Amino acid sequence: MKQIIVLILITSAFTINAQTNSKSPEELSSDAIEQGNGKAESNNWQGALSDYTNAISYNGKNAVAYNKRGVARQNLRDYRGAIMDFSKAIYLNNSDGASYYGRGMCYYMLGQKQKSCQEFTRATEYGYNDAYQAIQNYCN
Repeated sequence: MKQIIVLILITSAFTINAQTNSKSPEELSSDAIEQGNGKAESNNWQGALSDYTNAISYNGKNAVAYNKRGVARQNLRDYRGAIMDFSKAIYLNNSDGASYYGRGMCYYMLGQKQKSCQEFTRATEYGYNDAYQAIQNYCN
């Protein structure tokens, strides 16, 4: 009788584990992004960074996760790290105006005005409206 109870408990544990692991890497990545977004909304940038890193570990081809991690790093003033993330997001989706804009802001913060203005211009080419204001503020 004890063996049957133990067998039932073990089977139940495997069933529960299989149910929680039934999500695809893309779904797990999206879930981690949502968690990070919640932390970002409350300016918990370190927590958001961790969640976005988890999203990337689940799906290394998720351009949104790289963009969001870039934003988190930018807010933590890790401009070089943010540039790397924005660059990866652009590599994965070269029409992502938000990543060009983010990379431009980081270049500006590092004193690289010419590069930042080039990035803002690229962002406008992909319809990212905030870049127009950035050009007026930083490039004229």
